[in-house]
Amino acid sequence: MKPLKAVWEELSQPLPPGWTAAAGIEPAMTPDELFELRCTLERSQFVHLAEGRANAVFSIREPRDPSVPRGFFQGTLLRVPKATPDVTPCDYEALQDFQEQYVDVFVGRQHIVPQVLVEISQTVANTLTAKRAAALRAKGAAKGDRSVIKAGLAMLVEDMGSAPGYKALEFKPKWLAQAPMAPADATRCRTCAREALRNAKLRDVEKNAPTTTTATTPICPLGLLHPNPDVVMSTVDRLAPRWTERERARLAAALRDSGVLERLRELQVEGDAGDALFAHPDDARFGLSMTLRDCSCFVRMPTSTSTGDDEKEVEDEDDRRPVVIKLADVDKKNWREKRGYWQRGHTELVAGGWYRGQESADPAVETACVLRLDLCLARGLDIPPPFRARVKA
Repeated sequence: MKPLKAVWEELSQPLPPGWTAAAGIEPAMTPDELFELRCTLERSQFVHLAEGRANAVFSIREPRDPSVPRGFFQGTLLRVPKATPDVTPCDYEALQDFQEQYVDVFVGRQHIVPQVLVEISQTVANTLTAKRAAALRAKGAAKGDRSVIKAGLAMLVEDMGSAPGYKALEFKPKWLAQAPMAPADATRCRTCAREALRNAKLRDVEKNAPTTTTATTPICPLGLLHPNPDVVMSTVDRLAPRWTERERARLAAALRDSGVLERLRELQVEGDAGDALFAHPDDARFGLSMTLRDCSCFVRMPTSTSTGDDEKEVEDEDDRRPVVIKLADVDKKNWREKRGYWQRGHTELVAGGWYRGQESADPAVETACVLRLDLCLARGLDIPPPFRARVKA
């Protein structure tokens, strides 16, 4: 059976030049390999790691069997759909098709966390349901939960979390360009306006919470692609506050050199031009743009495994290994269910003054939007506090 590490390496290569979805591409695993993989899962052990509204994620430990290579599932996670009352279950075959035919093609397969479909039996499903229930009980989160795992399609995905010799970072790039229907005189981007509204609602619910905190002030995604490198570094400082200065500088360079964020911005803008939100929200390219506004970016930063005292030698060792940057959570959105939600959200932001920073919240909600920073720089106003360490008037 082909090692999964080899599968992930193969699926992380760019698609052949001129390739189109209609041409098809040879699967990374043969039917016989997938059957053997299913049998191996039957004898494996699982640990519940995390979950969202529709999916759960588990780590896998291979069985103690000489026929299965040691560490076979290392660097691999199992993602399964939850069967929950009143929640539309994920169609994993449709999700896989969307990734292969749209995301891999338009974004670039080398930028996407690889995944393969696999069948799980009822025995595995029962084990996963029990593991999940036990984990939720241990966290005190089992009350009222009625979700189960059922036999059927699941996904094996590359694990982009921390690993020996690497630091890990996860963030959502969100809207990398301003919303096309935002007011022309907006001082907040779509992401900062939405986060200001969300924080105001949270503040109303939690009356005793601080009015402004660093933890709740959103990181403006426009800063990741700003032409001023000091603004980029200021944004990266907030993304990875516990990393060293050298690591943050390397992260900024890796994001720039990969071109993945620029490509995301291009696709977000192309698919959502003008009034697409109201004129044709069912268009596939608009759906892709919305998917790419809700994806996650995973970064693996090499850290030295050397025990030597020579700092230069340690840094050189790090530099020889590349920073790995990949996107995940690129699932197809249910456009018909989501379009009303998206439209109401836009109307609320505009009517409530959230784009212009003119909301009625008292006190005003603090944000650190790059649009506001640009305005301050253009008019010679005081630079917003989050940017002052890097950006000078």
